[in-house]
Amino acid sequence: GAPASNAAAESSENHEQSKAAPAANSLEGFSKLSVGARPSYRKAGVDNKPTDHDLFMTLPSQKPHHNPHLLPVTHYAVDERLRRELVDEMHAESLVVESTLPARVHSYHAVSPLEAVPAGISGMSQQCVVKAQSINDGKQYCLRRVPGFRAKDDSSLHIIDKWKDIDHPNVVRVREAFTTRAFGDSSLIVVYDFKAMAMSLKRRIIDQQEIVSEARLWRVVLQITSALKAIHSAGLSARMLNAATVLITPEDRVYLNSCGLADLLMPETGYIIDVAQQEDLRAIGQILGLILGMNPENIAGIQGQTPAILPGASFSADFKQLFAYLHGRMTPVIAIDDVLRLAGPRMFAELDSARREADLYRTSLARETANGRIARLLCKLNFITERPEHIMDPEWSETGDRYLIKLFRDYVFHLVDDASRPVLDMAHVVGNLNKLDAGSSEKIMLMSRDGQSCLVVTYSEIKRCVDAAYGDLTVAARARK
Repeated sequence: GAPASNAAAESSENHEQSKAAPAANSLEGFSKLSVGARPSYRKAGVDNKPTDHDLFMTLPSQKPHHNPHLLPVTHYAVDERLRRELVDEMHAESLVVESTLPARVHSYHAVSPLEAVPAGISGMSQQCVVKAQSINDGKQYCLRRVPGFRAKDDSSLHIIDKWKDIDHPNVVRVREAFTTRAFGDSSLIVVYDFKAMAMSLKRRIIDQQEIVSEARLWRVVLQITSALKAIHSAGLSARMLNAATVLITPEDRVYLNSCGLADLLMPETGYIIDVAQQEDLRAIGQILGLILGMNPENIAGIQGQTPAILPGASFSADFKQLFAYLHGRMTPVIAIDDVLRLAGPRMFAELDSARREADLYRTSLARETANGRIARLLCKLNFITERPEHIMDPEWSETGDRYLIKLFRDYVFHLVDDASRPVLDMAHVVGNLNKLDAGSSEKIMLMSRDGQSCLVVTYSEIKRCVDAAYGDLTVAARARK
C-alpha cells in the first residue's frame, strides 16, 4: 500500500494459484503472493471479476436429517465470510494488467498499473501508482512513482529511513525509496506494503456519495487517531492526511497511506513539527466534514452566510462535541489525547469488535490445522490405492493390507443409499478420516464390492495398514535416488 488511494483493479484469479490483484496500495483487490507464486495476467479493460469456478467450491447446505452423531461440514471449515474475504484478497494479489510499463523496476517485477494520482503538494507532474512483486521475498508491494525527481545526492533519500520504523496496524508501512530511470526519466519510487481490497476514503465513500452512519465514523476517527498517536510519538507528522491518502477496506479497516512522501518531496521546506502535528489533527475534522457533506441533513444554511457542515440531529452530543473540537471551535490548540478522551466511550466497542475478529481467526485457524492433517492423509491413501504396479507386482494395491485400505476408501467415498444413489456426505468423509488419523479403537464394517465378504476392523488397524503401505512406497522411492 502506498498511494493516495491505493485503489484497486478488478480481480481475477489464476486457477492454480487462486490469487489475483487490483489497483493502488489500497488496490481494491490485492493481497500477498507466496514466494515464487506465478502472477495471473489479464488485459486492461476486460472484465476480470472472478467466476464462481474461480472462487473454489462453496460449502454444501446441510440437510436437517443428518445423523445426529456427525457434526455438520461447516464445523470443519473456515467461516464462509472469512473464506470469501481471503479469496478476494488472493485474487487482488496475482492479477497483472498488461501495460507498457517496464518489465522490471529495481528489484521488482510483474509491474502492473494501479492508478494515476494528480499532482499535489509536490507541484510536480502527475504521479502514478503501480503494483509489483519483489524478487527477494516474492511479496506484492505498492510502488508510488514521482516523475522528474531530482535528488541532490543519495543521502537525501535517507529521510525515509525514520518512517521504516513505524509499524502500526493502521499505517501502511514504508519499505524503501530509490530513484530509477526504468520509466525513461529520473523517477522517485517509494515502496509501501500492499493492502488488499483497500481504497481511499475519497473513492469508496465520497465519490460514491455514500451516507455514512455515526458508528462507522467513530471507527474511522478512532483508527486514524490511533495511527497519528504512533506517528506523533515518533516525532513525525503525516503532513499528507486527507480523504485521498486514508485507505479503508470493505471491513472498515483504516490505513494512513503515503507516509514519508512529503518529507522526500520537500526536504528543505522548514516546518515546525508541533504545527504540522496540529494540522494532522485538524485534517481529521476536514475528512469528517467531507463525509458529512454527503448528507443534506448535515448542511446548515444561515441567511447571508455560506452554508456550514454540522452533524445533524441524528448524531449524538459526543460526536458533535468531537466535530467542534477538531475544527478548533472549543480551543485553538488540539491535543491528540483530548481526541482520544472524547472518543473514549466508543473505544470499548472497537476493542470488542477486534476481539471478536481475533476469536473468529483463531477458530478458523484451529479448523485448518486439523484439515491439514486430513490433506496429508488423503495424499497417502491416493499414493496407495489403485496403484498400477509396485515392485513388479501389478496386484500390489489389491492384496494384503492394501486391499483393506481400498475397502476403507470405498466405504468413505463410494457409499450409496438403499436406492443405489451416491451419498455425498462431507461430514461422513471428514468424520471417518479424522478417526483414521487419530487411530480410533472404534470398529467399522467394510464390505467388498460384490457384497460377498465383509471385514470388521478398527480404525487403528487401518491406520497401521496405511502406515505400513506408505512406508513400503517410501523405501522404494529412496532406493531409486
